[in-house]
Formats: sequence, C-alpha cells, structure tokens
Amino acid sequence: MEPRPEKRTRTEPEAEAEPKQLLPDDLVLEIVARCPTIAGVIRCAAASKPVRRGILHASFLRRLRGFLNRSGGEHGGQAPLSVRKLLLGLYHQSGDPRGQPAFVPVPDGASLPPSVAALPPASARDGAAGGSACEFGPYLPVASRRSLLVLRRRCRNRATDHLVGRHGLHPVELSVCNPSTGERRVLPPHDVLDMSHSLLDVDPIAPSSFKLLVAELSDGDPSTLYVQIFSSEEGDWGPPLACPITISRGDREDSCEFACAARRPRPVVLGDTVHWLCTTDSGDRILTWRWRGGAAQKASIVKLPRGYKFGRPEKCLAVLPSPAGDAAGSQAALLSLIVLDRGEIEVWAREKSGAGSARKWKLWHRVQEASIPRPTDFCNGWLSGAELSWFCKGSGTLFLQAGDETVSPLLLDLESMEVSKLEARKWELNPEPEFCPYEVDLLSYMLFVMKRF
Repeated sequence: MEPRPEKRTRTEPEAEAEPKQLLPDDLVLEIVARCPTIAGVIRCAAASKPVRRGILHASFLRRLRGFLNRSGGEHGGQAPLSVRKLLLGLYHQSGDPRGQPAFVPVPDGASLPPSVAALPPASARDGAAGGSACEFGPYLPVASRRSLLVLRRRCRNRATDHLVGRHGLHPVELSVCNPSTGERRVLPPHDVLDMSHSLLDVDPIAPSSFKLLVAELSDGDPSTLYVQIFSSEEGDWGPPLACPITISRGDREDSCEFACAARRPRPVVLGDTVHWLCTTDSGDRILTWRWRGGAAQKASIVKLPRGYKFGRPEKCLAVLPSPAGDAAGSQAALLSLIVLDRGEIEVWAREKSGAGSARKWKLWHRVQEASIPRPTDFCNGWLSGAELSWFCKGSGTLFLQAGDETVSPLLLDLESMEVSKLEARKWELNPEPEFCPYEVDLLSYMLFVMKRF
C-alpha cells in the first residue's frame, strides 16, 4: 500500500487571504435581505459559498421578496414592488416526439439553456394500464407565467382499455416545468377538455408553487364555461365546475366560443380573474371568470370598446399598468385590448373615471407604423398583414407574426415602442405556428445565474 500523502498546511499569507465570516449566518442574511436591488443581492452572493448557499435557500428568497414588497425595493416608494420580468425567448414545438420543445432566444437577451429540464422516467403504470404503454406525440408549449412553462402532449395509443385506465376522459398529458431551476411535474389526468390553459398563483421559488386552470367551451353546451384547477400544494385536480355565462343584464348568453386566430386561446390573468377573447351571437366579446371567491360558479361577458375598429381586425388582450396610479401612489394593472389593422395599432384600457364608478374603455394610444423605430432592414409596410400572437405581461412585449412567412417573428416593446425580430423564420418554428414566450422573474433567474459560480 502506498503511503498517504501528508496533508498540506496552508502558509500564513494563504490563511490571511481566506475571508472569515465574523457575524452569524442569520444576521448576514438579514443584512442581505435589506439590499435595495436584486443586483446587490447577487453581489453579496459572490462573497463566499456559505453566503451563497443561504441566499439560494427557498426560505430566504421568499423572505427577500416579502421585504422588497414591504419597502418598495428598487423604486424607493411606498408602493409594493412588482418584481421585474425578463423575456428570454420562446419555446416552440419541435415536431420530434422524442425531443423537447426547441428554444429561440430574443435578441441581446439573457442566456438560458436551449432545452427544458429532462423528463422524469416513465412510471410503472404506463405499462400496467391496459397492458400497453403510451405513444406520445411531440410536446406543445401551451402557457407560461413567471418562470413556469406548461407543456402538453397527446397519446396516440388508441386502445380503449389503455385510454380509460391511463388517461381518463382525455388522452393527453400535461406537465409544468421551471427551466431556470430544472423542476418538472407531470400532472394526473383531468376531467375538463383542456382547450385553454392559465397559470394562477405562481411562486417560482423552488420548489415551485402554482395552480393551473384548464377551460372548455363545448359545442354541445355553448352557454356554459367548464373549468378545473390543479393545485401543486394539494397534488391533485379540484372538482370540475360548470359555470353559466351571463351578460350584463343577468340573462344567459345563448352561444359563446373562444375567438383565436391560432389553434389555442391566449387568456390573460388579472388579479383573481381570467379573461378570454370570445365570439357570441352578438359579436366579439370578452369572457371573464373569477376563480377565487363566491363568484366562481358563473362567468360573465364584457363588451369591447365602442370606438374600436369594426370588422375582424387583429386583436389580443393585455394587462398594462395604469399611467396615473391610485391615491396611494401605486400603479394598478388594467385589462387592455390591443388592436392591429392596416398598419395601425390601437391600445385600449378599461379604467375607472372616478372613485366608485364603473370601469369603461378608454383609447390610450393610436400608433402609426411610421412612428415606430425599426431596424434598417425593415421595409415599408412591415406592420400590414401582421398577426398578433402573444402579449407578455411581465416585460410588456407584444409578439407579432409577419404576414410573410420568410420574415422572422417580431417583438414590439409597448413601453419604448421599439421593434426587433427573432433569429428564426416563421416556417422554421412549426408548420402549425404554435409557440409560447418564456419570461422569468429576477428572483427565479437569480437561482439560475448563481448556480454557475
């Protein structure tokens, strides 16, 4: 046996160079939590590995968010801090049943691994249900919010005993993942047909906490909204709800269907209410459902603004901050409508004209194509014929699909009104352009960044 090498003793200069933590860990983390900016927290994490481990702990990150909300954080005001979101890019269906969705980063965006976290191994029940395994199609990204991404794939195994035993009413599998932390959760079967997906109550700090809503407007019962919510804390779906759709006078709406140029609706979440663009017998409307509180047993219809462009212009829902704010100085988020028609963009918001008054639509902006700063390689008329695809609430960015399939998807920043484009052609994303933007909040992104050092 070879003799063990003697342990090398550190020289006096080396011992002096290694930093010593003189304060207890709890006191150090309390000081870090009072940093006025997220960047300050990251600088503190670079001081030593013990401090970094404490900062990356989920309990500290939640305490940090609470401190920022109470103090106003980077803004230095009395209003709670809305932690900023970063638009990193988009995920799109790759077409390969064995592959993950492909990722396309935004220009000059923050770096992110090009694929989502690896799937967990198939469970034993996949082969035990009916004696046959699932034959899944490719993943389809269907929703995202605050660092979480919802993926959907369909089982192609048509054996009746397998479908009933493994998937229940619908042969699909839903999973929720956090690409910045590597988490992935495969959800159990659900009862409501998942025509639309919305993430609710999202806390992306590992382990991620969320609620996922699936919604259905059935052809057989077009006057009822069917919904079901999965809770990560309970680990299961709640009971399916049948919510009658009513109009302003309390009458029942005869017919309602999701209005979407793409294959899947693009709902927006504002507080405890989910909003969809829809089509009724009276024309285009907004379908709303309040998922928390006593109003969860019914859905209602909101009319579009009277002065907006009639016909069938491109439009999508958005959530934008109020420019004025309330009496306390905080900025209230408002339901907004973005309309695109013949090279002109209109931005409408549903706001109150005074205390206690009902919300009414107001035209905020009317923007001509010529007034939008654009790259030099954009030709005149680039906005004409474009399609509105997604609104990214966290970053205030609007995704546009150009009318020409050889042109890259466009990104319009609604705050600066500057446009840029992705380094991918429309036909490269997917023959059925199904993609989903991916945003992270800074706290979740901090987890990803600090794992590198």
